[in-house]
Amino acid sequence: MANFLDKIFGSKIEVDLLKIELEAKLSFHESRIDSHLANMVSERLDAAEQQSFLCYLRDVAAISEGQHVAASQELGLLQRYIAFYQQVMGDALFLRFDCQAESDRLLPAFVLFPLIHNALVHGYNSMEKFPLKIKIRIFEKALQVDVTNHVNHHIASQEDNSLIDRFKSRLVSLFGEQHQLLFNSNSHTFKSNLHIPA
Repeated sequence: MANFLDKIFGSKIEVDLLKIELEAKLSFHESRIDSHLANMVSERLDAAEQQSFLCYLRDVAAISEGQHVAASQELGLLQRYIAFYQQVMGDALFLRFDCQAESDRLLPAFVLFPLIHNALVHGYNSMEKFPLKIKIRIFEKALQVDVTNHVNHHIASQEDNSLIDRFKSRLVSLFGEQHQLLFNSNSHTFKSNLHIPA
């Protein structure tokens, strides 16, 4: 029976590799176009702000899958993305953004987005004393992303969702084993940490 199924569907390794590639593609597209944010923009922002969001969408839509962009471009798009979340959430979002780029190296497009997207959608960031903290360090030989948010007690685990599963597949597709993605949580905070060497 196993041989028959292998002939139809391929081996388990082939199926797993195909699954990783499909999930990597989905991760890219989820990072490029955040439907959760798009829905909030259409409901909560005025016409001029929606027009600004459409300009942002045109800019991100111009970047294709597999494309690498300069770190400065990635950070510029990320800051615009975060600014739209701040606009739609207002006082319900407290955030600290700390970024230092010592290099304008090329990065896979939207690789900085998923951990922040996860914190914005699944974290609890409406308390001033527990802001969403985003720390990014870009060096010639490494990339470090740390995201910390207050735990959302309404979900079992902020790590266990399709957004993170797909991002893990994308990292494997892009870097193989040459990356480190760690998650840690306690009763107050959820932390995600990504390290990618050059």
